Amino acid sequence: MNYIFMVIFCVALALFLFLSLIAYLITSSGKKIPKKDKDTPVVKQKKAKRVFDTNLDNMIAAAADPNLSDSDLQELAKLYVATHKLGSKTSKELDDATKKKLEFVASLASNMNASPQTVSFLNKELKKISASYKKEIDAYEQMGLAKRKIKEEQ
Repeated sequence: MNYIFMVIFCVALALFLFLSLIAYLITSSGKKIPKKDKDTPVVKQKKAKRVFDTNLDNMIAAAADPNLSDSDLQELAKLYVATHKLGSKTSKELDDATKKKLEFVASLASNMNASPQTVSFLNKELKKISASYKKEIDAYEQMGLAKRKIKEEQ
């Protein structure tokens, strides 16, 4: 009789513990993640804008930098358009200075973080101020996009 009583008592205790555990998990499932206090204001930190050098070689290197975000690249493109002019076309052959300036277009287009909008912005703005170089601007953009595609496939 004592033996049967002990077995029934152990089974009842195990059943009670099991049901208590299930009840605890059901009632506390939403409380595991701490909720944010509604009275606490959320402060967003603004990212400090980068300051870019206007030297053409430094701008080309910055445009190729994979650590820059798309917004940084947009700022860089705006600065480039404001500071570097292609001039007017004098012959079918590109001079070295113009080739160097167009390298920036290829460098920016090849950057994996540059959005299509950023690349398009640079293309359109350069065509506005240097209409005689439309084909060359498109060609250097395509070279940059081809380099980007090669990087993506690797």
